[in-house]
Amino acid sequence: MAAEVFLWRLPSQGGADLAPADPRPGLRRLLQATGPHPRGAGGGPWVVKVHVGPPGRPAGIAPAWALEAATSLVGARGGAVTTDTLSVSTRGLETTQALEATARAKGFGALPDLPFVVADDPGGPPALPVPGQPGRRLAGHALAGILRGAGGLCVLNPVRAHPHLGAVGAVATLGLDLADRLAKLSLHQGIRPQVDTPLCAGCGSCLDVCLYDAIVIRAGRATIDHNLCTGCGECMGVCFMAGIAPEEAGGLQAFQEAVAEAAAGSAPALPVGAAGQSGAIYVNFLVQLSGPVTASKTRRRLPIAGIGLVASRDPVALDAATFELLGNRLSAPLAEWTGYAQDPGPLLARAEALGLGSRAHRLREV
Repeated sequence: MAAEVFLWRLPSQGGADLAPADPRPGLRRLLQATGPHPRGAGGGPWVVKVHVGPPGRPAGIAPAWALEAATSLVGARGGAVTTDTLSVSTRGLETTQALEATARAKGFGALPDLPFVVADDPGGPPALPVPGQPGRRLAGHALAGILRGAGGLCVLNPVRAHPHLGAVGAVATLGLDLADRLAKLSLHQGIRPQVDTPLCAGCGSCLDVCLYDAIVIRAGRATIDHNLCTGCGECMGVCFMAGIAPEEAGGLQAFQEAVAEAAAGSAPALPVGAAGQSGAIYVNFLVQLSGPVTASKTRRRLPIAGIGLVASRDPVALDAATFELLGNRLSAPLAEWTGYAQDPGPLLARAEALGLGSRAHRLREV
């Protein structure tokens, strides 16, 4: 059965790159369309998942947008928290102290009624285990502890390129970004990036971003130690010559399937709303899409103007609609925008086969 997906289009305006349109009115309308939003059986606060993004760059989700979401969900009286999980790939986001400092520098947690909490803080609530299921390879997966007893979940996801999945939508956020840091590291096991030596300029960009000291420069070329490498893919994104790629397709396919399994297995552990309805709402942000992922001169990316916001309670349908909108705007394969050969289509197909949702959707503009 086709799932309902809601779209709010960014208003057309001149000079949008210099003064982007404010998406808050659209966010308010989308959350109204997906409502009502009573606090779920967990009784805790609503959790608003944001994407803080690396130090020195604008947040993927602006604090004002998160505040708009919280106010739409619970009113101005409080009862919500903003959160993000620890990173396995980005320096400045890999520890509780670093993530808190980066979030604070970008304006999160400045309001007493909307605190910022690190979702998988090792000193906070313990991770929420996701039971393994027969016939699936994924075992020992766990969600960030902040979801224990949460009254609801609102995922605000800026759609962005990803070296192993093609693009990050709601399914990837559920399978990866809401996971405990140790679970994220486990998901990446098996991906072995390798350097295409003739393309390597020996610039050291990959070495600078590697959190695990897995890269060294020898004889003017980068070398990856797979005993230390976690397969996070950060080196792929910064390579000037696009000269780093997964060693074999099998590891990449296994990763994509594991992310789909993690998302499908995690869904039953999410907050439950009134009358047994899912207490999770997903919003994909298709704004500020033209920023570069890398300085590569060989990984060409077509720029795209902002499209709008898309929301649903079905993450699979939401992503199917989102990537369809991107494809229509591009009039080309999604890889022309992401710069990576990987396509998120197989991830959605696997998630649908596992019962997470349906790629069939009805798109309604609000």
